[in-house]
This record gives sequence, structure tokens and C-alpha cells, in this order.
Amino acid sequence: QVIPYSNKLFKQAAIEWLVATDQPIQALKHPKFKEMVDIASHATNGVKILGRKVTHAEIMRMFKNHLTKLRNTLNVSNVLSIDCTLYN
Repeated sequence: QVIPYSNKLFKQAAIEWLVATDQPIQALKHPKFKEMVDIASHATNGVKILGRKVTHAEIMRMFKNHLTKLRNTLNVSNVLSIDCTLYN
């Protein structure tokens, strides 16, 4: 069930999230937090929260892509090889 938006509910949810996850207060001003909220605000049927395994796999995929782009930017061959499968 989608909960209708209100500033009061958002403020309450944001503060509860800060406390429950031990986030610093400035996390609410972080550009990536604002981006996430802006994206979620366009959802019409709620937001699907990823599980641990899916989140972990996506982080590893993003990390591998970042390394590939960095190698290409630096024009480096496979002198340094990092095996990201150790953490799966």
C-alpha cells in the first residue's frame, strides 16, 4: 500500500531512519540521499528495496566497471588484477 506523501511523514521517516541506522545528521543533506529521494518520489506503486545479496552483487558489478574504466583511462594493462569473487 502506497502511503500518501506529506512533509510531516517524510520528516518523521527521515529522522527515524537517521536514528535507526546510526547515520550522521548531515546524511540528509548529502546529494546522493537527495537524488535517491527524488527518484523514489516518482514511484507510483511504492519502492522495491533490494535484498543483501542483490545489493552486494550490484556493488561488486559497479566496482568492476569502475576498475575497468579506470584501467582504460590510465591505459594500464592487467598489471594489477583484483579478484572480486572473493567476497561473493
